[in-house]
Amino acid sequence: MTGLKRKVLTGVFSAFMAICIFCAPVCSAGMVQAEETTEAAPVAKPKPKPKGEQVVAYAKKYLGRPYRYGGTSLTKGTDCSGFTMRIFQHFGKKIPRTSRAQRKAGKKVKSLKKAKPGDLICYSGHVAIYMGKNKIIHASNKKTGIKIGKNARYKKIVAIRRIVK
Repeated sequence: MTGLKRKVLTGVFSAFMAICIFCAPVCSAGMVQAEETTEAAPVAKPKPKPKGEQVVAYAKKYLGRPYRYGGTSLTKGTDCSGFTMRIFQHFGKKIPRTSRAQRKAGKKVKSLKKAKPGDLICYSGHVAIYMGKNKIIHASNKKTGIKIGKNARYKKIVAIRRIVK
């Protein structure tokens, strides 16, 4: 290396060091922070819920909301079939508007014993979402609104339908 190049490089290096000494607290704090975030312990990914359980979890967000005959608003008021229609719509599933028509939506489930969370439980003139363990969530009536029922067999079941896997 020639003497001139060495002098130029020494001058550049000296100027760089002077700047670094002046900025060291800022630079080192930033570097430490960057190191801490890049060296964090790996976090185990949570196992995704089955889709039916996601349906139930989403439906539970509307517990206590009002019942309104003919309604389809999850927040302002809905009837039983409007409730189920809007819950499944959130997951990209289109089902008919009425409880009677919903009896034919999706795939048939042979018995309550084979029902899974997220299945539709259809009654004469009413529909609910099965939560598992013999419980349902549904838009019940004006007095109770959207609620959890502790007995899926509180009325005669006329059909059970699977909309999501």
